[in-house]
Amino acid sequence: MARRFLNLDHHIHSSLEKSLIERKMQYIKDRTESFDDYFPCRIKNCKLKHVRNWLRLFVDYHNNEIKHIK
Repeated sequence: MARRFLNLDHHIHSSLEKSLIERKMQYIKDRTESFDDYFPCRIKNCKLKHVRNWLRLFVDYHNNEIKHIK
């Protein structure tokens, strides 16, 4: 249903691809959860615009952190 809504082609991934995708999603989940510990959303019934701003802040923070590691 989601694939049809987004007008995407159906694609079957190999076991290796599925594993890599799952690993990347877990990495993103872990990073956003730890970021949320420092910068939690305290707004009840948060609006989508606020969520986008929070994600932009996370991306900026994460990219800045990566630059300092390298």
